Amino acid sequence: MHNSPDAAAGTTRLDLRARARGGVTVLSPSGRLDLSTYAALRDGLLKHVAEQPVAVVVVLGPALEIGSDTLAGVFGAVWLRSCRWPGVPVVLVATADRHRRLLSRTGLRRFLPCHDRLSTALAEVGAPPPRRRDQAVLPADPDASDLARDFTRRTCQSWGGLHEVTARAVLLAAELVVAARRLSGRATTLELRVERTPRQLTVAVRYTSAQPPHPSRAPDMTRVHRLATACGSTPTLGRGDIVWAAVALADSS
Repeated sequence: MHNSPDAAAGTTRLDLRARARGGVTVLSPSGRLDLSTYAALRDGLLKHVAEQPVAVVVVLGPALEIGSDTLAGVFGAVWLRSCRWPGVPVVLVATADRHRRLLSRTGLRRFLPCHDRLSTALAEVGAPPPRRRDQAVLPADPDASDLARDFTRRTCQSWGGLHEVTARAVLLAAELVVAARRLSGRATTLELRVERTPRQLTVAVRYTSAQPPHPSRAPDMTRVHRLATACGSTPTLGRGDIVWAAVALADSS
């Protein structure tokens, strides 16, 4: 797979090559990271994180030029987004000496796992974190919210031990479906995901649309913010986004 986020007017180009190594996605950016390509790289990385591989490994090689130490913060920003949802590990591999020095200089090594070789990074992330997930495809019509409520309730009950958060999760599922339908305008698919990790329960709705979103369609997410411990939206590799909300579990630390 090969993504090519282009800068405005073709002045700067940054490519993002992706390949799979087992369940791990390995990304190799090339070109120049500057102010004009920062957002494209960030969104490109987040799209791969949203696919929920075992881990995302980013290889910083000689073909990548990073314009400043500050711009390297893009990797920390993606890591912070991933920590909240979907919890996919983001790992950096610096194969060029200048990138190794940059990782130490900027303090990124304190937050992200960093390696000098791809082989050692892959060995570290080989085992997926413990989690349970179920999903359902919903019709993109007014019945979707009711179906989302029913599916989320049944899923939480079947897993057990979620009595205190089930009601919130059911409400969040309905709210996220409404938000997804509003954002998409005319959604072609809606996919509901309910996921449990040791620390949190997450409800997410992935939508695709035949038309790009319009700013006037932005839904009111007030209830989602009130119900959830954390929430947000993440771009996908297709046309659309994933809207999600997480509720912390009582036994999380």
